[in-house]
Amino acid sequence: MKKNILASLVLSTLLASPAFAEGFYIGADVGSGRVSNSDDSISFSGNATTFGVHAGYKFSPNLSAEIAYRDHGKVDDKISYMRIPMDASLSATSVAASVIAAYPFNESFSAYGRLGFSSIKTKAEVKTEVKALRVAVTSESTETRALVGIGAQYNLNKNVSLRTEYTQYAQDLSALTIGANYSF
Repeated sequence: MKKNILASLVLSTLLASPAFAEGFYIGADVGSGRVSNSDDSISFSGNATTFGVHAGYKFSPNLSAEIAYRDHGKVDDKISYMRIPMDASLSATSVAASVIAAYPFNESFSAYGRLGFSSIKTKAEVKTEVKALRVAVTSESTETRALVGIGAQYNLNKNVSLRTEYTQYAQDLSALTIGANYSF
């Protein structure tokens, strides 16, 4: 309850002060991501649909800071361990904070690089049935990793822009996305 009140106060302050809100932006994107898992005994990977939302502040045409939430999707696979067939799935989400350095070629088009860190939550599940015995094992983990990305942005007008980006979140996660931003 206290978090909702605090979030409402911050949002109302931002909306009430146009001068303060200038430089802030929000956005969303969708794309294809690579999700993989490899340990000593079980290894599988695949592509999944990924989507994310983000908010940021543009300090100058060349420098921004951004926070984001991303659902990396879910990969299902059939694997074998010691000749036992299994159904495996892997899903991941992340919360990230990063700094973006941009190079504007003109008022409409810019290229940028991203550097930051993300807290990645993964959930792996393995199920099998041997004779009448059903076994399911679930493993969840959270870790903080560095992230890097490159992208390009095209400004349609003062408030709306389109962007595409490739981001490497960890050794096992990456995303190629296309999205839109709205600047206040």
